[in-house]
Amino acid sequence: MKQINRIALACLGFVLFAASTNAAPKREKLVDRIVSGEYVLEEIMADPATAIPADILQDAQGIIFTLNYRGGFMIGGHAGNGILIAKNPITQEWGVPAFVRTGGANIGLQLGVKEFDAVYVIMDLDTVRKAYTGRFDFGADAAAVAGPLASSRESRSSIDYKNAKILVYSNKKGLFAGVAVKAGWVSPDNRATQSFYNTDYNMPEIVLSDWFELPPEANALLQRLNYYTGGGR
Repeated sequence: MKQINRIALACLGFVLFAASTNAAPKREKLVDRIVSGEYVLEEIMADPATAIPADILQDAQGIIFTLNYRGGFMIGGHAGNGILIAKNPITQEWGVPAFVRTGGANIGLQLGVKEFDAVYVIMDLDTVRKAYTGRFDFGADAAAVAGPLASSRESRSSIDYKNAKILVYSNKKGLFAGVAVKAGWVSPDNRATQSFYNTDYNMPEIVLSDWFELPPEANALLQRLNYYTGGGR
């Protein structure tokens, strides 16, 4: 009897754990992700050595803001979350944010770096679709390359970025930024997105829609993104 009770309790514990891991995050946690995205964008744009040129944002079809937590010694991985914003393919205006999960594994982590933030600027609509419809690998599915910086003052015509589908920007510099942020994956967090908008629609309908209203909590981020896209610094 005691053995049966132990088994029953173990099964109940597993069910409760599974339910908790599948439950949608509370709204305040999702708002924190949006605020973190705004912070990441502001931090990167504040420094000419990391800032995204306005013409890149004008040509972009999507953008992913990530906060990635790292672990390990020399060999390790990173996991985190973020948000995705896509442009409406007709109006070319930035749409409402949706939520994503991120992760990856790297070799040769720099010591003392516990987390890093990155912005992945997506340059074509097909790659945006891949990012919100399933697990998307930045290395295998569309190789990410370091994007041109506002501080370089190089014209788009002098460097060939036209074949790059994803341009990476980070608040970290040097080898760490050049290697670590190019590896990893992103997948849609449909449960979080549906919970935030209180809808049964999935990410494709939400991120490309023109009928979902921008949540008040995302106003500041979209205003900031539009400001930088228009050339503001």
